[in-house]
Amino acid sequence: MILLFPQWQGANRKDPIIQGTETLKEYYGTKITHRVITETHTMITSNPIKNYSAIYNQTLRCREILKKEQPKKIYTIGGDCGIELMPVSYLNERYENLGIIWFDAHGDANTPASSVSKNFHGMPLRQLCGEGDEALNKLCFSRINPNQILYLGLRDVDDPEEAWIDKENIFKSPEAEISSILEILKARKVQHLYIHFDVDALNPADYGHALLPIKNGLSTHHAIKTIEMLLKEFNVVGTSLTEVTASNQKQLIPIKPILDSLESAIND
Repeated sequence: MILLFPQWQGANRKDPIIQGTETLKEYYGTKITHRVITETHTMITSNPIKNYSAIYNQTLRCREILKKEQPKKIYTIGGDCGIELMPVSYLNERYENLGIIWFDAHGDANTPASSVSKNFHGMPLRQLCGEGDEALNKLCFSRINPNQILYLGLRDVDDPEEAWIDKENIFKSPEAEISSILEILKARKVQHLYIHFDVDALNPADYGHALLPIKNGLSTHHAIKTIEMLLKEFNVVGTSLTEVTASNQKQLIPIKPILDSLESAIND
C-alpha cells in the first residue's frame, strides 16, 4: 500500500505542507493506492493539542483504511510527522520484533503537557508509547516500547524529550554510524523494520526543502547508503516520508534516490 496522508494540522503549517504533499503526489502519480481525506480548515482547539479535532478525525480515517485493507506493507507519504500513529501501531501489531528507525532532526517525543508549541507533530513517538492523549491511544492498534526506537540524525531536542530519551536509554546517532546501527539491531534480535524519514534529518546544505531545517545533519549520500543497508539486512515492512516542502519536481531531484528506496521497500 502507498498511502497519501496530507495532514498539516499536526505542524499547524498549512501552505508548505500541502505544497510539498502535492509535489510528492505528482512524483508518485498512479502508484499511490489510497488517500486519507483531510480537513480543509483548522478545527477549534478543544484540547491542549492544537487542531485536535482534525487530527483525531484524520487518524480515525487512516485507521479505517488500514483495518479494511489489511496491508502487509505500507509506505505513507505525508504530511507532518503526526501521520505515523496508525501505520506504526498497525505494523507493530502485525509483526513481532519490529524495530523503528526514526530519521529526524527532532525527538517527536513530547507529551501534550510537556510540549511548548502544542503541535502534534512533536508528539507521535510518545503517543505511540501510550504516553499522550487517551482518545488517540484507543485508536492505536498497539503500543510500542521505547527500546524499539533508533534515532538517526537527531540534533534538536527539547529538555523533556531529552530526559525521556535518556531515561529510556534510546539509541541516538546524529551521524547515523552504520556499524553501530547494525550492532544494536542485531543485539535486539530485530527482524522487521519501519523507517520514518523526515527530510529535516538531512543537512540543509544538501537538502533545504524541509519544514523545519536544522543545521548540520546527514548528507543525502550517507542517508541513502544507510537506507540501502537497512533494506539489505532486514525485512522493511513500512516506510514514510514527511515534512517535505518542495514546490516542484526539480526540488525533489537531490532526494530522488531516497524517494525511490523508500518506495522499493514495500514492493518486494
